Amino acid sequence: MPLPTHDYHHIKITRKQKKVSGIAGVFSSEAGNWEGNMNHQTVVLSTTSDFSGWRAWSRKLLHDRIPADSIRWIIEPPATLYASSATRVLPSAPSTTSIPRSLATLFPAVFVSEAPERFHLLYLTLQTLRDGAAVPEELTDELKTLAAQSRNRALDLRCQMPDAGNQDWQIVRTSHTAALIDNQASALANLRPSPWVVTAPDRTLCWNGKEYRFGPGLDKDVSDPAGIIIAARSIATAGAGNAWWDGIAPLRLHPGIDDIASSPSLPSLRGKAVDCQMCDLCGPATRTVSGEGNPDARVMFVGEQPGDHEDLQGRPFVGPAGQLFDRALKEAGGNRAEAWITNAVKHFKFVAKGSRRIHQKPNTGEITACAPWLAAERKILAPKVTVMLGVTGASAVLGRQVTVSRERSRHIPMEDGSIGLVTVHPSYLLRLPDEESKTREYTKFVTDLRMAISALAG
Repeated sequence: MPLPTHDYHHIKITRKQKKVSGIAGVFSSEAGNWEGNMNHQTVVLSTTSDFSGWRAWSRKLLHDRIPADSIRWIIEPPATLYASSATRVLPSAPSTTSIPRSLATLFPAVFVSEAPERFHLLYLTLQTLRDGAAVPEELTDELKTLAAQSRNRALDLRCQMPDAGNQDWQIVRTSHTAALIDNQASALANLRPSPWVVTAPDRTLCWNGKEYRFGPGLDKDVSDPAGIIIAARSIATAGAGNAWWDGIAPLRLHPGIDDIASSPSLPSLRGKAVDCQMCDLCGPATRTVSGEGNPDARVMFVGEQPGDHEDLQGRPFVGPAGQLFDRALKEAGGNRAEAWITNAVKHFKFVAKGSRRIHQKPNTGEITACAPWLAAERKILAPKVTVMLGVTGASAVLGRQVTVSRERSRHIPMEDGSIGLVTVHPSYLLRLPDEESKTREYTKFVTDLRMAISALAG
């Protein structure tokens, strides 16, 4: 059953921004009431990111069979929008629509697009599905175009987020819309668990390492970093206790192998990796832990996977094994700040035992699933020397089974003309049973790292 021509024609009218006349009724999402006749209605949303309000009212309107052309969607912030605590009342109605996954994944991205007709387009899509009709190809294409634009903007915002190497408060100044910033709050916290402030003309978003706080845009007169942080924390006052900020639907990038391979930069790769679902490890892990270091590094170190500390801090090699690695690298004449540190697998694999999370070795399928990330990382970085720390790192880089004892401490020619070197993972040294063994193997480990650093001069 085709969509009635007059319904879809309204998209063209809205895009030209012709005035909609005859508005008689008003929906108030704050008061939860509905007044006016059944032919022309106005729905008030609290913010441009108020997905929960739009969804609740859409369900109500669909149930009452209010046509898309009769609805005017407007934004009107309530007085308690930035209060520390607030409640809201939304309508309740049974669902009348089943949304195919291919369309459902577009909704959050379209919702935060910059198109003025976005709310109408989404409601029109639901109305069509409710009526059992096929969504017109032109409408689907429009949704896909808007979603792609939003995803590009989301990736751009993520690329602006500094890593957690410096754990002091960091400031991100951006021109992105409030809707996009609100929508990406969780992704930005995953990228950088340490505190930060995002400031834009219409939004201030603070993350103190534990929770978000939303606020209006900052006064332009505030310019020095310390002043921005103080001002941002004072005006970003709406948090988990404020119901106006519940139900923001996150826009996810859904990266596939081609998306990963086409990444033009390390920040782009890191921004996409937030949403990695290439294997089941993404479920229990706290976050994706991408590589870290100097983007111009000529030496790259590849370990196995993040551990408990890395998973929580969002940084590779910061736990006990990482601290030992830093010490050995320094003794070998290297500098972590000049290198690139990463892992073959980007999520922490573990089993829970009480309050503890016990490391589990990734299997072949998990290593293979994560291989596109490592391959793209190496392609972008193009290191002269790649040091493979342990059997998992070596197998992932070389693409074959590796026995560390057989291939350790020698230069391995790589297909791209660079040099590879296999050594033990620093966690191996921590597991040795006696001090004599630890001392002997640590010395050999430092020698391997020194060999890798020396190869940079060749």
